[in-house]
Amino acid sequence: MKLIIGCGNTDRSDDGAGILVARRLRALGLNAVEHSGDGLALIELWHGFDDVVVVDAMVSGAEPGSVTTWDPVSEPICSENWRSSSHSFGPAEAIELARVIGRLPERIRIYGIEGAKFEPGVAPSTEVMEAVDCVGRKIAGEISAG
Repeated sequence: MKLIIGCGNTDRSDDGAGILVARRLRALGLNAVEHSGDGLALIELWHGFDDVVVVDAMVSGAEPGSVTTWDPVSEPICSENWRSSSHSFGPAEAIELARVIGRLPERIRIYGIEGAKFEPGVAPSTEVMEAVDCVGRKIAGEISAG
């Protein structure tokens, strides 16, 4: 079974990127959920799913709106890319803990959307909104392709 998890906080500008992708995909009838809690809860959220996609905002120094993808089954995730997270235990830490305790889904992909603005009450940047649309289309295409 497949699950799409959009992480973030829509009240913090670009940090809402993952949530916005999840909302677009859910509107298409796909199994997409929003996650704004602690990263540790991700392990329980994806329990029972063998194919998981996680989308979240990141800060790596790349251009705002750029998209990075990872396959954490084959390579570790760098938690430095999620230093904008409002949680002390974010998606990167959850993935690495799940790896250690044997709770990673069989297949998991991470889409990181580079953010620039994380102020409360500010709308997401144009670049991030364009990336949200692009990532949503890409995930929907992957799912329809099987």
